[in-house]
Amino acid sequence: MNLLKRFFPCLICVTAVHAQSSIDEVERLQSTPLVYQVQKIDGAIAIDGRDSEVQWSGIPWSTAFIDIEGADKPAPAYNTKFKMMYDDAHLYIYAKLEEPHVWGNITKYDDIIYHNNDFEVFIKPDIHHDHYYELEVNALNTIFDLAMVKPYRYGGKALIHWDMKGLKSAVHTEGTLNDSSDEDQFWSIEMAIPFSALHSFGSGNTPSLSSYWLFNFSRVQWQHSVVADTYERKSENGKVLPEDNWVWSPIGLVNMHYPERWGYIQFVDTLGNAALPSSHEIKKLGWNIHYLQQIHNREKRGYASQIDQLPGYAQYIAPSLDQFTLTYDLAADQAGYALRINDLKNNAIFRIDHLGNNTYYE
Repeated sequence: MNLLKRFFPCLICVTAVHAQSSIDEVERLQSTPLVYQVQKIDGAIAIDGRDSEVQWSGIPWSTAFIDIEGADKPAPAYNTKFKMMYDDAHLYIYAKLEEPHVWGNITKYDDIIYHNNDFEVFIKPDIHHDHYYELEVNALNTIFDLAMVKPYRYGGKALIHWDMKGLKSAVHTEGTLNDSSDEDQFWSIEMAIPFSALHSFGSGNTPSLSSYWLFNFSRVQWQHSVVADTYERKSENGKVLPEDNWVWSPIGLVNMHYPERWGYIQFVDTLGNAALPSSHEIKKLGWNIHYLQQIHNREKRGYASQIDQLPGYAQYIAPSLDQFTLTYDLAADQAGYALRINDLKNNAIFRIDHLGNNTYYE
């Protein structure tokens, strides 16, 4: 049997693949993802945009958001942080966004919310498969939610018709919304996401203790102008100025749809020392090989015949080979490949191909 088809039946599919363009770009994808422990709580809370309930009082804040490209980029102009907790039915999120001018004008559900300043939540309950969810909200509490079967760069399309059923959200403004005559302090968002709403590609059950989800948050921030006492995105020479993208766990590129680069949340009874899941290192190696293969294919018009021919092999691959063994299958025309990585210590296998299709077993 053709090993490529045995590993990945959909290799025969044709789809767009984003090619990493340089070693510098791969280097930007090397930062260690953050981990936040989500503590279980008892007792109902009111979703009112505030964190006034006693349950929130013992929940730790996240680290402050930084630029999506990483800590070496300019620090965000305004502070953003979140905290999270859960019970048997819901995941709770509270986020506080420092902001001297709280404004918004998008009021229709499922409109493109990031054309306003917004807060975005990225959720991947199954860390070993492609599907994930995105949720956006502006200061008017207007929601945009969608599901992704796979990232855009591999031909994924936003399933905007999908709805996060049972979602509760509220926004509080410490200041005055859409009033340019004064200066505001912050706006805050509180959400209750039902686990039952996240069943499109899985069970939707309460997460098991110590389990991980891939997770991230993004804040889109626009420069603004005030025209006739109304806020709008700032333009110069007829073009809207680019937005800032501030995130919890940096991606390295200006693209949130790299779910393998998100941070992790872990569901716990009591808080302890946060650590990455055991699958992280084997996946990091697999994705690094994938990124480097994209450079090789871009430059040589074909994937490498041997892994050690890849640019950056000594830096990004060789140091991990004392922990893992590789099985590499290349198509005869060098237009596709399948890679299998074995972790004998943890009895785990990670597979990835040139289209980014990946699976993990243990």
